[in-house]
Amino acid sequence: MRENYKPSPINIRSFTVNGKLIIRCAFMLILLCSLLFSFSANAQKVSLIASRYKILIGEQVTLQLKAEGINTAKTFLQNWFTIADTANHLQVTERSTIDTIEINGLTTYLQKINITSFDSGNWKLPVMKLLLQERTTGKQIILQTDSLSIEVLPVDVSALIDYHEIKDILDVKVQPNYWLYAAIAASVILCALIIWLVVKRLKKKKPAAVKPLHEGTALEYALQQLKELQYDSAANENAKLFYIKLTLICRNYFEERLQVRSAQATSDELMILLGVYLQNEKNRTSFYQLLRLADAAKFAKYIPGQEQNRLAIETAITSLQHIDILTQHIKQHA
Repeated sequence: MRENYKPSPINIRSFTVNGKLIIRCAFMLILLCSLLFSFSANAQKVSLIASRYKILIGEQVTLQLKAEGINTAKTFLQNWFTIADTANHLQVTERSTIDTIEINGLTTYLQKINITSFDSGNWKLPVMKLLLQERTTGKQIILQTDSLSIEVLPVDVSALIDYHEIKDILDVKVQPNYWLYAAIAASVILCALIIWLVVKRLKKKKPAAVKPLHEGTALEYALQQLKELQYDSAANENAKLFYIKLTLICRNYFEERLQVRSAQATSDELMILLGVYLQNEKNRTSFYQLLRLADAAKFAKYIPGQEQNRLAIETAITSLQHIDILTQHIKQHA
């Protein structure tokens, strides 16, 4: 019996055809699952886009917050993105309403927010979260955007040939100057004696009427000084002296007209004090850039030319006139 037994031959062609069919079915199943997963993942998404990522100080950036593919029949919007009015040196100036667009049963939410900054640097908006909730199960779904950075530039002088970096501080050996100390002591004693004599004489005389510091209004006096500075050849040849006088004229005007302590304020502090008076964005940005340019010239970081000096005078005149008009309007309606 065993000698006559022959094993049946294997049908290799049938096995090969069936194997290819199984592989094709498995591939189609994997592709179908991938498409379903991709559709499910991309059905709901959020984004945060800025109109630009580099600005000068005081300029504005428009942010676009967008949520796409929201099925309002199955989920509802529980919490919209949250951006504080002031956070990380960035300030919100305007918020639009949240617009909705429906396409094929899916809803898209869109909002635009304008932001600005008065501090130079690279400031980062953190990741923002959108909260959805399923209507049937109550399950919460969190969608989040990517983080975003805004670079705020003080004054763009990097492309100018006259730009100079600040040099390192050099160590200087200090030696006592006894003659200087003696001269200072003698000067103090002499001044004290003069003051004592003046006070003694004033007590005997009738006090004279106090004369005003200048004629005309604070604005007229400031504009007169600015015109004199414009034609001062010595100041125009010395950038540091020119911008020291220019900022001093503006600060004295603010001190007298607005009753603010502008003389001791830094440029950044002065920007905050003038924020309520320079409400026009173009005027505010121009004056803020003038202060930054003055700081750069005073610390020898940048040497402006004659044309920039002329434009600086014009910017100062326009800003002071704008502030004076607004101040008069506020007093009339007070």
